[in-house]
Amino acid sequence: MGEKIDLTYEQAVAELEEIIGKLESGEASLDDSISLYSRGMELSKFCKDKLDAIEKKISLLAEDGKNETTFAE
Repeated sequence: MGEKIDLTYEQAVAELEEIIGKLESGEASLDDSISLYSRGMELSKFCKDKLDAIEKKISLLAEDGKNETTFAE
């Protein structure tokens, strides 16, 4: 755990969906299920962090847009 994930957000979501399918099928062994769960948690954190960063960036851009509108008036 803690390994850098070198994927796009979309790739991470696709892999996470695949992992969920494998876990829900019940066909994976206990050891495989634990590994899949661990990877799924890493991907989930990666996706959340990515969305948080994008949300922050959008908020900053929106604030900049408000400031520019105020100065233009």
